[in-house]
Amino acid sequence: MFRLELDMTPAELDAMYREQLEEMDRHTLDAFKRVLARALQIQRAKMRPDGGYDDQTGQLRSSTGGLIYRDGLILHEDFQLSPYGTDKTPGIDAGRELALREVKLSRSSGDSAGWGITLVSGMEYASWVQNAHGKSVVEDAFLEVAKSLDQAFREIDV
Repeated sequence: MFRLELDMTPAELDAMYREQLEEMDRHTLDAFKRVLARALQIQRAKMRPDGGYDDQTGQLRSSTGGLIYRDGLILHEDFQLSPYGTDKTPGIDAGRELALREVKLSRSSGDSAGWGITLVSGMEYASWVQNAHGKSVVEDAFLEVAKSLDQAFREIDV
């Protein structure tokens, strides 16, 4: 008969378990940050004046960004003022507000358990620019997140 004895107290086992969970959370957050950054990099490249759409104020471009959350708590955000435009700040404020509202709505409906990425373009006319004019406002970022998440999780080495 083989007998195995642990030379650890229950408190030490709990601490080791918590440490492993924290390490997995760090790796997961890093992976989500890479996915979000890549998606927004692709989207922002398509939003340049030479290949995108007119946005004299810069508000639409500035309102496009995203949040990473876990269990309804915001862990990271990526919103940037557009390098183009005359009045960019209202856009970034509208984007953040919409993203926070989306996370809050999912939290109140019980859909926010676990990890999530919220992508938005916060100006009320964003869908019109995308649908009526066929210009990518946030669609390419959505597609990139969907494509990249599987790869990101394969890269997590815990």
